[in-house]
Amino acid sequence: MSTQTEITTNVQTMQGTLGSLVNLNGSYVNFNLIVDEETHQVHGTVRIHMNPPVEKPYVGNVKGTVYATGYGAFTKVITLEGAIPSNDAISTIVFPFNAHFALEANSKGLGGFNFRGKHYENLPVEVRS
Repeated sequence: MSTQTEITTNVQTMQGTLGSLVNLNGSYVNFNLIVDEETHQVHGTVRIHMNPPVEKPYVGNVKGTVYATGYGAFTKVITLEGAIPSNDAISTIVFPFNAHFALEANSKGLGGFNFRGKHYENLPVEVRS
């Protein structure tokens, strides 16, 4: 006798930018995330572009949480954390990374991040997918 179980979850991909691409001297983060709102889990990849511009962005994996707010203009809040390796291939240094952002229904919002001892706040967020 076999038993078959079907599980349906609402998983979506989310790609976007935390920070302004218009400001050439500003730091920003590109993110590519998989979001499971049912379990409140998020995981994916970030590309961190630092100011002043460096040759290569820092790239690493992150995980975090997502919650619906039901309050005010923001519909979702997301937190991310990870250990991002150095962008220098011969270095073994790993830097802690933390980010948070709140999204409106139109996929825009505000957020901030901490990386390499610097804290960035009140950055625009735009989700493209």
